[in-house]
Amino acid sequence: MRRAISFLLLATALVVISSCHKEVLFTPGTGAVDYACQGYFEGKSLKVYYHIPNGKISSMPVLFVMHGMDRNGDDYRDQWKDLSDKYGFILLVPTFSQDQFPDEFYQRGNVIADDNKYTPEDERVYVLIDKVFEFFVAHSASKAKSYSIYGHSAGGQFVHRFLLFNKTLHLDRAVAANAGWYTYPSDTVSYPYGTKGSNADIKSYYGKKMIILLGDADTLRNSSLRQTPETDAQGLTRLARGNAFFRFCSQDAERNGYTFNWRKEYVNNVGHSNTKMAPFAAKLLFGEQHN
Repeated sequence: MRRAISFLLLATALVVISSCHKEVLFTPGTGAVDYACQGYFEGKSLKVYYHIPNGKISSMPVLFVMHGMDRNGDDYRDQWKDLSDKYGFILLVPTFSQDQFPDEFYQRGNVIADDNKYTPEDERVYVLIDKVFEFFVAHSASKAKSYSIYGHSAGGQFVHRFLLFNKTLHLDRAVAANAGWYTYPSDTVSYPYGTKGSNADIKSYYGKKMIILLGDADTLRNSSLRQTPETDAQGLTRLARGNAFFRFCSQDAERNGYTFNWRKEYVNNVGHSNTKMAPFAAKLLFGEQHN
């Protein structure tokens, strides 16, 4: 009888230990991990490029970096990894391949379905960021409860719409850098240029901590810049469009009596370059704790 009880206790202990064990996929250094999407996006996958500095992983802040239209997450990771080491944050760069996530999914989030109706929130690409974050925490030594997010160019488009059309559970701060064009929180303009007919929570949107980061030399009108009557009404260059978007939102928040937690920053003598924007963004997000 005593042997039977001992065996039962041992078996129970092994089950508990097994249930507490997690497979560690993210380790210090530079690498990549495949994330298999679930739910509406089941069958699709993301390559998550990462860099983790040496040190106490459990207490490091986490930063998502969103790539541009070239879908080159590995390049963005490599451009940011020295900053990750300098400021001591974990860097995650989920890569949305063109074949699985075309522009209407990545830059525009799958917010509108084929019938021109707004999709449910769990069918929008933005939910995948929280899912990847939870996956990362489950498969690393991190104990992070929140993350920050930065995006440049098409990634800047992703970030400002991510905040607008997604009730993220874990977001701390956001930086949208040099976006080509914007979705205005306007109920008189249809998506993707406005939010007419949507259920977007504009008050909550303005209350989130976001920096509109602009290179003051990002003034070229080239083939990578969307040039339509709608986007040109926002301004003729990325710099002009960023200024106009921030001005509209700050005035709209004031007119409605909403708290406005955004700010606008410029990077002097820099054009459309993530490499040159990144150091300034990293300092804005993490620099004050290292002064």
